[in-house]
Amino acid sequence: MVKAPLEAELRSVLAAQKSKNAARVVYLNVYGNHDLFDDIRSVKDARHLPDIVASLGFGFLFERGFRERFVDTGIYESLSFSPPRQSLAESGVIDPECHYTILAINPTVMVVDHTKIGKRPIPRKWADILEPEYERSVGVVGRDAFFNETLSLTIYKEFGLPGIRKLRRAVAWAGHPAQMVKMAGKAHPDAPAISIIDYFFAKMIRRQDRISIVWPDEGALAIPFVALAKTDRRKGVRAIASFLAGRKTARICADAYYYPVYSDVPIYLPESLKLNWLGWEYLKENDLEVLMDEIRGEPFSCLKGGRE
Repeated sequence: MVKAPLEAELRSVLAAQKSKNAARVVYLNVYGNHDLFDDIRSVKDARHLPDIVASLGFGFLFERGFRERFVDTGIYESLSFSPPRQSLAESGVIDPECHYTILAINPTVMVVDHTKIGKRPIPRKWADILEPEYERSVGVVGRDAFFNETLSLTIYKEFGLPGIRKLRRAVAWAGHPAQMVKMAGKAHPDAPAISIIDYFFAKMIRRQDRISIVWPDEGALAIPFVALAKTDRRKGVRAIASFLAGRKTARICADAYYYPVYSDVPIYLPESLKLNWLGWEYLKENDLEVLMDEIRGEPFSCLKGGRE
């Protein structure tokens, strides 16, 4: 996991900078807090914005409203970075306009539970889970209508609303990935046949002999860990920015099976593995808030799940 070690290190950096006109407010959303950025939506004076924002996933920082108000106008800018990891640069995840700083990519894969899949073939592509034979067989990270936005956006991009409707029919379970880890490989009555989870959680499953981790042909879903800093606070946020864009954060990310952009840190995944990235042109041309509202408007046919 990234959240706990990153927050612990960040507190140390903030404490050391307390008396040096350093960053006043840092918003760090590492896992699924949809409410954290709500107060930014109502901000009228840029002086009241946090000095640094960092978030995992295609959430608020990628919405058109935020980008047009705070990024395109130069209020926020990218963090300075050493040359990025070559494999990530080649996969297209580095912002060509240098507005957003991608700190790392969290790969999301399929986990096939052999105690649940039966005689059905193991899916090899993201498109495969949309087939009728996998209806009510897929588990995702999330709650109610809010689940894996990267999966939803990827399916929407390739297959439109018809694809989303098929995905909704496929999803039978939504909850915390730790719950899927506990159920996998045990013939648990609530366990999905196919879990879509971070590679980190896939590797935590104890009964690896009863599951298959599938890195889809199109690539693992590439979930970005992104950061931005206030332009007029460049000097004050320097220490925090250096920490987020530096070796310690990269090491924490690598230990969680992320692909850190910082290149001078070894990783536990082959660099040759393919990533399925939404694309900067797609992100710029589409309002993700509008797309997600449209996607969430499609009802589930069946949904179970748990909460932790």
